Amino acid sequence: MSAPAISKFPPLLAAGALPLRTKILYGVGDVPVTVLMILFGLFTLFFYNSVMGLPATLVGIAISCSLGIDAVLDPYIGYLSDRSQHRLGRRHVFMWPGAVAVGPCFYLLFSPPHGLSQASLFLWLLVCCIAVRATSAVYRIPYLSLGAELSQDYDDRTSIMAIRTIFGLMGTLVAAGLSFLLFFPASVNGSDPKLNYASYPRLGLAFGALMSASGLIGFFGTLSYRTLGTVGSARSVKAFFSGFWSSMRNPAFRSLWCSVTLFFMAVVLNASLAIHYFTWYARIQGGGVLSAIQTCFYVGALAGVVFWMALAKRTEKRTLYIMAGLACAALLCGAATLIGSGHIFGTGNAFPLLLGHIVGGIFASAVWVVPASMVADVTDFDELTTGLRREGIYFGILNLGEKIAAGGALFLAGALLSLFGGSAPAGAHQAPAIASHLGLLYGIVPAVLLVIAVGLILPYRLDRKMVNGIQSQLAARQESESDA
Repeated sequence: MSAPAISKFPPLLAAGALPLRTKILYGVGDVPVTVLMILFGLFTLFFYNSVMGLPATLVGIAISCSLGIDAVLDPYIGYLSDRSQHRLGRRHVFMWPGAVAVGPCFYLLFSPPHGLSQASLFLWLLVCCIAVRATSAVYRIPYLSLGAELSQDYDDRTSIMAIRTIFGLMGTLVAAGLSFLLFFPASVNGSDPKLNYASYPRLGLAFGALMSASGLIGFFGTLSYRTLGTVGSARSVKAFFSGFWSSMRNPAFRSLWCSVTLFFMAVVLNASLAIHYFTWYARIQGGGVLSAIQTCFYVGALAGVVFWMALAKRTEKRTLYIMAGLACAALLCGAATLIGSGHIFGTGNAFPLLLGHIVGGIFASAVWVVPASMVADVTDFDELTTGLRREGIYFGILNLGEKIAAGGALFLAGALLSLFGGSAPAGAHQAPAIASHLGLLYGIVPAVLLVIAVGLILPYRLDRKMVNGIQSQLAARQESESDA
């Protein structure tokens, strides 16, 4: 069987939508991204601090260092993949080693040898965190970039990102649900199963294998769509920084990047204060109810992906993004003004929270679908003005923005809690001093950030008509170059 042909450029002249089979195979490739994100966040701090006995400060330092390296790597890996001339194609040559390596690295993260000194255990954690983040970045950024060049159809791009998001959400649900069910079942002797070391290597092996396998499905399932980078383009640190600043000067991308970064900051800020809000403001303390609330959000998000995919065929992407941002802001305001002591739904009432999280998931899912499709349109405009296809560096910078937003949101959450008295201790049944302000911090502050994010997206002007016109010019240019 002969190897598929490699295109010099993405198939701008190809007509019609991408086959559903290819969209599904590409979508499966998002599972490593979401599974790693969920499990790394759920278990790394707890395992190394509570099970292995490493001080939380040292665990935090190791995780922060790996996140910092990951943030720097994202745009540089995207830059390198834009210019790769490898026979496997500029995206797939990175996806292959990234998919193969991320699973074993994840297994090693949760399999430190017994008997390590505190210094050795910290070093093991630091190296494994960096390895997991680096191998994930080597896979993730080219994978996301590939999705932007699989189709040149304005609406089909949204469909590709929507299907990818569906598989990503399924990976999230599997990781969050099955990890506890399979590896930390209810204890029969009263001990906490999450404190059992033996469960963690098994978790690392199972989900590490899942990540590598699904990544390879994404690799092989899209191999026939591989392309080459720009011939003769320099690859140097100076050229990278030049390309970075050139991308940020793109007005459409700058508007999108600033807006998405602030949107993500609002989401992380809201999530980081969720337990405080549920416990002390809404007075919802049952573990089963809290789990149901979170499940409702992801069920709503799955439904939302289908909703946005259908609506995108009749509505501009910027309009969808604005709708989602304003709707999320309204829901967050409702969480502060309709729930809590003295408000219409009072405290201890889970139903409005369950319903609100379903609706919130529907609207929040737009940020997982629409911006990635908008980046694909941005790269068409970029190619028209620069002659380069640079999906990689654009997605790398977008991921850099998410990490900046996450760090900023966590810092802001801590600062706000301290400002309003959150550091004051409280007894088992005594609300802390922060309780009366949690509606403001959990709902109103993130809502304000979302409204600002919506304002930042207004200068974005790449609509359906403009993108189709850009693609016609690119197609004519390529035809002219072929004739020459």
